[in-house]
Amino acid sequence: MESDMRRRDFLSSSVALMVASGLAHSRFARAAQSADVPAVSRTGGAVILRAADIVAFQAQQRGPVLTRDSDSYDVVRRVWNGAFDRHPAVIARCTGAADVIGAVQFAARHDLLVAVRGGGHSLPGYSVCEGGIMIDLAPMQGVRVDPQTRVVRAEPGVLLGALDRETQAFGLVVPAGTVSHTGVAGLTLGGGVGRLQRKFGLTVDCMVGADLVTADGRLVRAGSDENPDLLWALQGGGGNFGVVTSFEFRACEFGRTAVAGGIVFPIDQARRVLDAFADYCDSASDELWMDPVLECDGAGHRQLNFTLCHCGDDASAGKDVAAIRKFGKSVRDSVARKPWTAVQSEFDRDSPHGNGYYMSGGRIARLVPIMLDHAVESITLPGAELGKISLTQQGGASARRPAASTAYASRDASHNFVVRASWEHPKDAAARTAWQKRTWKGFEPYSVGLYANLNATDSNVKARSAYGDNLDRLIEVKTKYDPTNLFHLNPNIAPRVA
Repeated sequence: MESDMRRRDFLSSSVALMVASGLAHSRFARAAQSADVPAVSRTGGAVILRAADIVAFQAQQRGPVLTRDSDSYDVVRRVWNGAFDRHPAVIARCTGAADVIGAVQFAARHDLLVAVRGGGHSLPGYSVCEGGIMIDLAPMQGVRVDPQTRVVRAEPGVLLGALDRETQAFGLVVPAGTVSHTGVAGLTLGGGVGRLQRKFGLTVDCMVGADLVTADGRLVRAGSDENPDLLWALQGGGGNFGVVTSFEFRACEFGRTAVAGGIVFPIDQARRVLDAFADYCDSASDELWMDPVLECDGAGHRQLNFTLCHCGDDASAGKDVAAIRKFGKSVRDSVARKPWTAVQSEFDRDSPHGNGYYMSGGRIARLVPIMLDHAVESITLPGAELGKISLTQQGGASARRPAASTAYASRDASHNFVVRASWEHPKDAAARTAWQKRTWKGFEPYSVGLYANLNATDSNVKARSAYGDNLDRLIEVKTKYDPTNLFHLNPNIAPRVA
């Protein structure tokens, strides 16, 4: 009873303080009047967040703290993958490192399940959780470019389109992904594959530092001269080690255009085109990146959309594009020299927010005919509507770095293959997911490793497949910085048990 009286006294004094300081706007008033909030613990148990504790948390944060009765709660909790409709007990919208520190300390103090949202693009839905705390980094969208040193600092809420716009203003680029509304944070922490990886390497190959809030609420620096083990782990080890509040990249000099687009071939030519693609990969220069995508629209029309990007001069680009155009007789062709920001957003419409997605991605050592047969056959099956099967060319600069140089381990693969199911209406989810699983099963025997950003379910076997020989070292770093596995909604690396 005495503790309840102290809690009521604290609540009353907190409200009085907010009124006196002019902070009692509707957000604080609602929190102050709210009841206790049921929540989920780090290990899945039930906990209760007291109203007074939420008010105290809210008072220390610069950004808003939302609960289910907050006006913007339903908008903020939504993530890119509409297959996940989850309801955090609390959402902490962070505006800077201090807010992140406060949110992590609150989560640890109450032993809460933690989801960390950057761009909200986590394919398995790890950006949001049911009943825990969502640490929302979306408000943190600062980018600073130093054109003299080529150092780029980006906050974790930045999307790739914004990063490209800021760097391109100075004729620079950080190699990143292929969809401009993807978040910098999640893409980078998983490795960062994209159109320029053959020329400049992965996103993590340009990452030279980071600021991170650890599980015990400390802000630490990760760099070559300070906590280098942590920097190494962040270069492909996912969000296992804390919450990054700032990324530091060394950008590459790059013109403002590239030759890119898609050459669409009829589905009855797909098998022949893929054979030609497999042969051409052997002699392709680092400037050329190819990504043939077998796809089916919602009405059941199938095609092969051969997407490509060439970052070389007009002569070399013209030669390569002319050769690819001879792979078959196209029905559409959008390949041309374009601004880099246009290239990076050209196919955004194919990955709309709110659709449901189920997908897997893996690495292969080489393309073999039986895989190509399986790909072409699978896209023609029922359930493939809105589905995609891509066979993305890897290699180049990203393959020439030693596997142990970063946590990202799958550098020796020749191609990355992705099987994606999608649906607009929940009624289609079961059939589309079944198609994806059946198609993936045919590819799986040829996989030499999994891309952690696309495969993040089970630990142990999945972790070994994603991180390869780097897993043992990653376990040591995980144990050092997050021994209780507070940050486990990610491609998880379990800490070593004492």
